[in-house]
Amino acid sequence: EDGHKMSKSRGNIISPEEVVDQYSADAFRQWAAIGGSTGSDVMFRWKDVVSGSRYFNKMWSIFRFSMSHLEEVLPDIPEVATSSLGTVDRWLLSKLNRLIISVTKNMDNYQFDEACKSIRGFAWETLADNYIELVKARLYREDETSKRAARYTLHTTLETLTRMLAPFAPFFAEEVYSHISTGSVHQTKWPSAHREMIDETSEKQGEIIKDLASSIRRYKSDSGMALNAPLKKIEIYSVMDDVTDLEGATNSAVEVIEGKPEFEHVPVDVKPNMGIIGPKFRKQAGSIITTLKSMDASRVAQMKESGSIDIEVDGEKISLEPESVEIIKEVTSAGRTVDVIEVSDVMAVILR
Repeated sequence: EDGHKMSKSRGNIISPEEVVDQYSADAFRQWAAIGGSTGSDVMFRWKDVVSGSRYFNKMWSIFRFSMSHLEEVLPDIPEVATSSLGTVDRWLLSKLNRLIISVTKNMDNYQFDEACKSIRGFAWETLADNYIELVKARLYREDETSKRAARYTLHTTLETLTRMLAPFAPFFAEEVYSHISTGSVHQTKWPSAHREMIDETSEKQGEIIKDLASSIRRYKSDSGMALNAPLKKIEIYSVMDDVTDLEGATNSAVEVIEGKPEFEHVPVDVKPNMGIIGPKFRKQAGSIITTLKSMDASRVAQMKESGSIDIEVDGEKISLEPESVEIIKEVTSAGRTVDVIEVSDVMAVILR
């Protein structure tokens, strides 16, 4: 870790057995693959081994979740026509085939660090944090057609990732492969990309669905709501043909509407700026603030727009600078109070 070569005289030798016993051989191999690019010195850092170990904890979680939905239909996972796949399924499979192309190129060029990082990033972020979170509701529903599409996508992705992981994590890959397919993973061919599955339109729509789901989860958290709490309704202003997984991920009804919504920003409250009013008016500050807060917010907003807020306090006329107050506004659409989230030029209107 300090950049010095391992040697007995320095007393900085770490035996492979120590690492393997504590964190596993696969975690050790992850360090070796990611620790440096071809031709460079590789520093041993415990944190890299720990990172590899945590990654496998995540992979075991992915495997256990997947098996809970695949076990009853294995070993025969029927092919699913592309037309029967959901948008999010096509999004994942498109990105998976891009990954195969990228990792194959890395392996051919002996860029093992880049290959391993790409596989890890895809598994952790794209598969676990995004796809699985989006399709969970679909996997638990009664609709067998959409459930079959999600199962097929999960199995295809897990089987492909396992084959690409085999050089870097032979023990993990063999164990997982033995549950989802027949034979040994080490006797299978390296995966080939199905370029016809690379679909930019599905990738774009999938990214929007993923980002909307993430933004709505953040909105619920910021609003003090449980993440599974239903919203009254979500209106998506865009052209989208499949929002099933967005409905499932948000536990809310979603309506897709073409065009753009019309909004009004309605003043609902006045927030005096003590940093300006206090130093300037001192003893009168309390009375000024009381007067401002008792006034109609729309009237104060009009005066603020005109450039001067004129009020009367204890019989004395006082002019305040526009910066002396902040106008709190609510967004309304078609007479309803709403909240608005915008993702990639797509507007989501949330009815509370």
